[in-house]
Amino acid sequence: MRDIWLFALFLAGACDPARGARFQVTPDPRTPAADSVLRAEAGRIAHVFAQKYELKALPSDDACPWGRYFSGDSAGGRSFGLNFCVVPARGAVQFQIVEAITATWGPKGDALRRELRDTLVDHFNRRFAER
Repeated sequence: MRDIWLFALFLAGACDPARGARFQVTPDPRTPAADSVLRAEAGRIAHVFAQKYELKALPSDDACPWGRYFSGDSAGGRSFGLNFCVVPARGAVQFQIVEAITATWGPKGDALRRELRDTLVDHFNRRFAER
């Protein structure tokens, strides 16, 4: 009976919706030590946004080695988690925003997503891609 209960919980968890955004920036090949410069820039940008949106810094892990932040958010009277992560991505840097368990963006996550996207487009121009 316990195995059936665990399997049911697994299935329910696997079906939970999430909202997510991935923004990727590549280094400027004309810049000496471009990878190091990009990593430092990405770290500064992530830190500024984490402070502005009151995200708590968490210890880095394998999934988020260059910056990991968390806060709560809500929509439609439901509370859920807002995760913001900075990761290396094949010579580039990727900013990831995920809100789970929800089918709609909460106000904090939506504002973070929109402002971060606009900032990265302005700052990195052609080196920006939305994944």
